[in-house]
Amino acid sequence: MTTDSRMGIRLAQLHLYVDIHLHDRYLAPPLAVVVAALLTNWVPVMWAVLWAVVELLIIANYIRVYRAFKRSDVQPRDERRWARRIALAHGAHMLAWSSLVFWAWHPDSFPSLVFIMLVHMGLIALTTSMSNAHMRLLSLDMIFPVLALLGPPLVDPSWFNIGLSLLGGGFSALMIQVGRQINAYSTEALDLRQRNEILIQELESQASRDSLTGIVNRRYFLATAGKHLQAAHQHGNPLALMIIDLDHFKQVNDQYGHLGGDEVLVAVVDACVGHLRTGDCFGRLGGEEFALLLPDSSLPEALETAERLRQATAALALTVQGNIVRPTISIGITLLQAGDDSLSSLLHRADLAMYAAKMQGRNRVVCAEQCPPENTPDLLPALQPQP
Repeated sequence: MTTDSRMGIRLAQLHLYVDIHLHDRYLAPPLAVVVAALLTNWVPVMWAVLWAVVELLIIANYIRVYRAFKRSDVQPRDERRWARRIALAHGAHMLAWSSLVFWAWHPDSFPSLVFIMLVHMGLIALTTSMSNAHMRLLSLDMIFPVLALLGPPLVDPSWFNIGLSLLGGGFSALMIQVGRQINAYSTEALDLRQRNEILIQELESQASRDSLTGIVNRRYFLATAGKHLQAAHQHGNPLALMIIDLDHFKQVNDQYGHLGGDEVLVAVVDACVGHLRTGDCFGRLGGEEFALLLPDSSLPEALETAERLRQATAALALTVQGNIVRPTISIGITLLQAGDDSLSSLLHRADLAMYAAKMQGRNRVVCAEQCPPENTPDLLPALQPQP
């Protein structure tokens, strides 16, 4: 298991710990009130009230910390910092309950001893069952309850109290072992879930990505472009579409084989990707043909982007099987029009513009919106390649 994987699992365990302990907001306050009311049988009322008030404030504080954790976008590297913060907040809660053994027990009252030990062992049992999701926090949560077991023999070192503490210690050790075993099972389940999530992400990536170039494939591009088209119509935003085709690519394949052609395709895609914005969608339609969708792009912006891609490609000098290959691309551009109800009309216009670029000498950019009414491809004006 890698370090990143372990950090991810520990963060998942911390989330599980917090999710379980968030139930305290419903159970802990009434339990504190009931215990405080029963304590008035053996301690002054003001002591019991003061303990209840302090405990309720502590509960409110650690619930606040839990909620802050759940609201935050916690990364695996932040797990230790949050675990320490949670340990301090919940540790005060454990200290408040464990302190009952020392100040609320009356050695001359057997009912008092039974009540205090019942509360204390219940605290240990609940802690083991609720905190085992995160072993480090379980260990910290158990420190005060286990130390409090020393209270009876320290206050009254009789054989009965010593045996009672030993019995409580034995039960605590057993419950901790059970907690460790449950934690091991939950860790295994979290690891399996993490591996499954990674596998699903890889499968989704393979389903949406072109295996050779790494950009999105035809199916994903068409689906994404359709969504952008609908959004552009709804909000009245501009949208540009390009069809990009490598020039004389068949000659490259014929001379260097498909492996050589693949090298050229990858190099051209890499050169183009560096000039795109985060929201642009660049996909491979098939073979040497690509499409680029530019949301929120006007005609000047689309032309500028297309020219950058053309120049970046033309600047390549690739060594393929010992020979220098200088690829170029022809680009056809179209803009979203009011009557474009489907993506096919944009693709058709951009395709015509791309073929016009081919017919006019290749290595150039042609915009469909500059064409005459008859849409004759060979009359489409082109942006001449810059020297």
